Amino acid sequence: MKVLLPMLLLVAAAVVAAGPAAAGGDAGPPVYPAVVNVQLVRAEALLEKATIYQDKGEMDKAVLALTATRSHLRKAWLGAKYVIDNAPPPVAGDASIPAVTNVPAHRVAKAKAVAKPKTVAKQRAKARASGGAVAGASPFADQFTTALGVLTLQYEVATTAMGMLDNASGTVLSSVSATLFAALTARDTAIAYIHSVDVPVASSGGIPAHSSGGAVAGTWATVMPGVQPYIDDELQQVAGIRATVNLSTGRKGILAAVEVQDVATEKAINRYWPPVVGD
Repeated sequence: MKVLLPMLLLVAAAVVAAGPAAAGGDAGPPVYPAVVNVQLVRAEALLEKATIYQDKGEMDKAVLALTATRSHLRKAWLGAKYVIDNAPPPVAGDASIPAVTNVPAHRVAKAKAVAKPKTVAKQRAKARASGGAVAGASPFADQFTTALGVLTLQYEVATTAMGMLDNASGTVLSSVSATLFAALTARDTAIAYIHSVDVPVASSGGIPAHSSGGAVAGTWATVMPGVQPYIDDELQQVAGIRATVNLSTGRKGILAAVEVQDVATEKAINRYWPPVVGD
């Protein structure tokens, strides 16, 4: 299955690349911490199997694969939450003012796929052997990129589940619906938690960066608005399915509920991380 990571992580890459740290060049796909990467890889594999089983008419297997997908989806967020909770504190230029340093070039994420185990091993070995990393810096994705990887997985699970709706019935339809809303609800949970731990970062002049109009690399305010294109794409998918598929009343109800939840999620992002005036 094609992994749909580029849009969101390229948004993060563009933000981080604006700083001097990007001068080192493209670092390639992010290497996610194992506590998250294992769950991303397994969820991806199971989601692909679910669609294949549905196409082959093996409905019992499709239900099992979707059930397992939901389990790994949940564990992926728990892993990301752990990474967020245990991230090193920002380096302060002034002891009384929190600040964020430029993100090292090796953390600039330009992902084209969730890193698979063999890729991860090769990249880890390369990072250790290259000697190019700054002493003490980690070759793994930071808390911002890691969370974005999980948010992207949630988007992919949701859109894949919507794509399975038209041919699903019985227990498969129930499982597809459960998987779809598990992804949307997990995203709302992640957004609410990230907002709860988000701390406005002060600029070097002592003015909070969130209100000064100046973006600071490595803050939730610079990366979370990038979730909105995913929500917009989901809403477009809802409209497209309605326009091209003869839906039952039950399926229409599922899509209506998706639309309501997506609109509420988008409003929450705008409320928590309002667009910078002048953008």
